[in-house]
Amino acid sequence: MPMVGHPSAVSPALPRIELDLPAEWVAEPGGDALFLAQHESAGAHGPRLTAYVHTSREVSTDHLVDALAAEATAHDGGEADPTFEVEIDERVWTGLNVSWFEDGQPVHVVHLVTAVDGGGVTQHVRLTGRVAGPDSERDYETVQQILESAVVTPAGGGG
Repeated sequence: MPMVGHPSAVSPALPRIELDLPAEWVAEPGGDALFLAQHESAGAHGPRLTAYVHTSREVSTDHLVDALAAEATAHDGGEADPTFEVEIDERVWTGLNVSWFEDGQPVHVVHLVTAVDGGGVTQHVRLTGRVAGPDSERDYETVQQILESAVVTPAGGGG
């Protein structure tokens, strides 16, 4: 009888993901995300960041970003900007800005995705920042600064 486990060849140990948070931000358990970081007094609609790892043999970064764009455009007034590339800590990330309306308020989301070699699979690290409401422009700048501090280290310590 075949067995599967974690970590294994199809489910390698997760890479280390680090972000520098401003003093007024707190980290929380992320539910289906690896973690959630948000402004301590922002509430449910305040700025927040989440981290995910998608493990696959076949899915590319482009495919993952296309799926995120499609998900955003399915919302009321949903839009997706063209993708962009950014280098953070000597790692290339594919970025995507999307927006939509929720309860009559604009929501702006930035996704950053980078591929990490997991042996026989690829681990796509996704960092997602979300802002909404009247302070969204200021909050987006803060989220961008946090994302620019991202450090990803593969589980084996390589690049």
